[in-house]
Amino acid sequence: MNVRSFIILLNVLLLLSLPVSASYAGDKPLQTALHGKHPGALDFSLGDGRYSGELTYNDSYTVNFKVDPPAGSSIKFARAYVYWGWSKKGLEGIYPEFSASLIHEGTSVPLPEGQRYADSKGFASRYDFFSGTDAYDLSGVISKSGSYSVSLVNTAGDGSTFCVQGIGLLLVYESPELPVVEYWISEGCDMLYAEYGIDPEMATTTAYFEGEIDPRDVSDARLITVSPSGGYSSGTGARSKLFFNENTKQVPVLGEIIQLLFGSGKSWKNVYVTNETAQVALDERQVGDYLESAGNFASIQDNGDYLLATNAILLLEFEGPEKGTKAGA
Repeated sequence: MNVRSFIILLNVLLLLSLPVSASYAGDKPLQTALHGKHPGALDFSLGDGRYSGELTYNDSYTVNFKVDPPAGSSIKFARAYVYWGWSKKGLEGIYPEFSASLIHEGTSVPLPEGQRYADSKGFASRYDFFSGTDAYDLSGVISKSGSYSVSLVNTAGDGSTFCVQGIGLLLVYESPELPVVEYWISEGCDMLYAEYGIDPEMATTTAYFEGEIDPRDVSDARLITVSPSGGYSSGTGARSKLFFNENTKQVPVLGEIIQLLFGSGKSWKNVYVTNETAQVALDERQVGDYLESAGNFASIQDNGDYLLATNAILLLEFEGPEKGTKAGA
C-alpha cells in the first residue's frame, strides 16, 4: 500500500468513527429494512393524507388507502409509515405517545408497537422538537383488496402534543404471472437543513442498495424517495438535490473514493414539492441509465429547504427467459 492509499484509508476510518448524534447534518442514514427478489410488483401510496395540525390528548388522525393488487397476485409485505413532527410538551422536545390501528370493513385492529426513527436539530435553543417516522409491519394484516384506513390517537395525558404530516403505505406483491423484481427498501428519519453552520455537503444523507446485479438484464429501474417537508420552504435556486450513483462531495475524501469506484451518475434539483396541506413529498424517477453492477446508492441533500429524508426504494424489473418473463409469454 502506497502512502497516498494509506492516508485515504486512515481518513475514511477516522470519519466513520466519529460519534453520531442528532443534528441538521446527515447523521441518521436510512437503513435497509427489506430486500428481496421474486416475481411481483411494488406500490407506495400516501393515500388521502393531509397535515394534521397540532394533536392534543385524545385527538385522532386518519388516512384512507385503496388497495388494489395486480390480478392474480397476493400481498407479500405490507408496511405503514407514520411521519410525525413538532412533538413537544410546552417548549420541551419529547417523543409522542399515540396508539395506531388499522380499519377495514368496519373492523379496527390495534397495531403493535412499531419501529421508531427520530431526529432533531440537536443544539440548545428554543423549538428543538423531535420529528420522526414510525414503521409498522402490516404483513398478514392487509391481505386482500379493499379500502383500508390507518388511524392514530394521541394518548399522552400530560399535555404534550405533536403533528402528523402524513402516512405512507408500502405494498409488495408476488405472482408467478408478473416479471421478476428486486427491491431494496430503506427507511428512517434524517433531519437535514443547511443552516446554523451546516453546509449542503454536511446536510446530506445516503441510502446504500447493497448487492450485485447485471444492468443488462434490467428492463426497468425506479428510485422512489419520500421527504416530509421537502420543497415546502420558499426561496429560489437549488434548495435541495437528489443524487443516484453521483458524487455529492459530502466529504472530500469519501467523494474521491466514490468517484473512483462508481463513476458518473445523475443528480436532480428541487424534486420535492409540498405545501401547507400536503406536507409529504413522494418522488419517483427512472434510473436505469445510471445503474452500476454493485454498490448503487442514493443521496438526498438540503440547501436551505429544511426537509426530512425518510424512505428510499430502488426497484428493478428483469426480463429474459431466466430473469422473469411473464408466464406463457
